[in-house]
Amino acid sequence: MTPPTSFDAVVIGAGHAGLAVSRRLVDAGIEHVVLERGEVGESWRSQRWDSFRLNTPSSMNRLPGGPAAADPDEFLGRDAWVAELETYVRLGSLPVRTHADVTSVTADWSDGFIVTIGDGETVRARSVVVATGVANTQTLPPAAAAIDRRVEILTTGTYRRPSQLPPGAVLVVGSAQSGGQIAEDLLDAGREVYLATGTVGRAPRRLRGRDTLVWLCESGWMTQRPRDLVDPAMMRAAQPLISGVEPRGHTISLQWLARRGVTLLGHFESADGARLRFGDDVGQHVRHGDETSARMRQHVDDHIARRGIAAPGMDADPADEPADAAAFRGPTELDLAERGVRCVIFSTGFAADYSWLRVPTFGPDGSVAHREGRSPVEGVWFVGLLWMRMRRSGIVLGAMEDSAHVAAEVAGRRDAR
Repeated sequence: MTPPTSFDAVVIGAGHAGLAVSRRLVDAGIEHVVLERGEVGESWRSQRWDSFRLNTPSSMNRLPGGPAAADPDEFLGRDAWVAELETYVRLGSLPVRTHADVTSVTADWSDGFIVTIGDGETVRARSVVVATGVANTQTLPPAAAAIDRRVEILTTGTYRRPSQLPPGAVLVVGSAQSGGQIAEDLLDAGREVYLATGTVGRAPRRLRGRDTLVWLCESGWMTQRPRDLVDPAMMRAAQPLISGVEPRGHTISLQWLARRGVTLLGHFESADGARLRFGDDVGQHVRHGDETSARMRQHVDDHIARRGIAAPGMDADPADEPADAAAFRGPTELDLAERGVRCVIFSTGFAADYSWLRVPTFGPDGSVAHREGRSPVEGVWFVGLLWMRMRRSGIVLGAMEDSAHVAAEVAGRRDAR
């Protein structure tokens, strides 16, 4: 049998986080390989719909050693972003191996790891960097199984365009970033839309002449660390509702969607065939969105005042205007057949699949146990996790610093031999 190939490190996953680590390892002269189950940026290309846009402007999507954005205010679409990742691999001569599905990672006797690819090919590594992300397995609420099977069920990962759906109205379950953007995509195609909402914050797209996320980065909001939070539960909150669609993106609010014709519902509770039940909490969700937007506005205003920055006043933004939450009372029951709803799209989030990672890197609740990316197992690191080191760790921007942190750890382990 041919002995397995050995590397200083194996990076698993060729999304933006894995590629950022790879570039850092190349620069440090660390021999490694990046293993990707599909193509470069597989989750971006196969789990996003046609009209998808990044929600961060191009100025915030630069990777280590990559060029500055030609248009810093642009919001790239799915295909353009994947093309940028492919170019990044090519120009950086990154050692990416595609269609290399990792089926197990186990410890070996030499204080390293055996990485199995496919049905039996193996490579050895001194260190393993897990960069498979937290969004590769779609999650559905248990009640989804009770929906009439004649109704087509899709998810954020399988929805592509309105024309793929059967004729009729559509129910979207989930009102975070993906649910809000898919609802608008359907509206633009002339579909009747019902939206089951949840407790999700809202971010205004632009504030005082700049993109809100740019202000939040400059002010320190995005560099908050878990220990800075008054309530650690904030780390489990959904990403705030916002859109990168249109030249400079735009604000989405529940009340704005309602004005466009969306029927708002409370949170999805249960199903009995074609009859679905929802909570009586639409007003609460509208209020929560208004409150989070107001906090962001105040935070930016305070930052501008504290630094003495010359910034224009607030621009008018009809989608960000507060609403009378008490006026929103959606139906608590919906008969899909009576309403002509023939498709339900669940935008209820993703989970990570680490079933192949056969080393003890998980906590009692099954979540990844780590300290700023370092797992309890010496030699195994994670990158691309939500709140891995700070608030921005979960977006593309976070890969810039987090990749340097992880690559330095990998280099230190190599040099300690």
